[in-house]
Amino acid sequence: MFEFLIGTAGGLLIGSTGAGLGLLVTPLLILIGYSPSVAVGTGLAVSVVSKLAGTVMHDRLGHWPGREIWILMAGGVGGVAVVWWIAGVWLIPRHLDFDLWLKRALAVMLILAAVALLKIDRGRGRRLVARGLSRVLLFPIGLGVGTLQALTSAGSGSLLVPILASTTEWEVPQMAAVSNLFGCVVGALSVGMYFRLGNFDSRLFVMVLTGLLLDRAVARRHRGKPGFALDLALLVCARHRRPHDVRRSAVAAGVGANLKFQI
Repeated sequence: MFEFLIGTAGGLLIGSTGAGLGLLVTPLLILIGYSPSVAVGTGLAVSVVSKLAGTVMHDRLGHWPGREIWILMAGGVGGVAVVWWIAGVWLIPRHLDFDLWLKRALAVMLILAAVALLKIDRGRGRRLVARGLSRVLLFPIGLGVGTLQALTSAGSGSLLVPILASTTEWEVPQMAAVSNLFGCVVGALSVGMYFRLGNFDSRLFVMVLTGLLLDRAVARRHRGKPGFALDLALLVCARHRRPHDVRRSAVAAGVGANLKFQI
């Protein structure tokens, strides 16, 4: 029952802020007694479903920023490989507490997400593009965020989007599209790792996903205000001096770990 309610709470937070799975669902699952590895694996699996739907929507809307996205994706895949190496070569063979390190990584992730959101600077992104450094940074950004997402189930929206806002000139819908694709691919590869390690609970996955989908279904029937997704879009677009794109960007794309569509 608690698992279902956690999924519902995650859906509510996704609807009002654009984020929720890694930032809320995973910590709450740990709080009620699930091991960090099972909680992270569940959060990743649910995010794959959510972000796959978002990826399809953004593809239909044509929100892709260009070929540079594949540099970022390559970094994300590399991040998953790093976690595979850390777990399979360093932590597990040495009988170190894998769950303890996952909890520490999640704590770091929550702090980094808050700092990244507070430090959004679109002017810095324009300067980096002008100096030809933006493209160079995409791989290490993908590598870092991919590593953290594989370890915590969070980061593809709550951390990646603010970083991209400060290092590229991509518009809000483009960053949202990239966030969904990145989270879907990195999440799917990471779930495979947790499944292979025996840390995936299919029953828990179904319960959390059911709660989340039910909340989203109810929200679609009673559409409310865009909430935080609109506020963040207002901030980004205002700094980018394109206020006419604000509502279209917020409603069509949303911002966060999982995206809210009100079309």
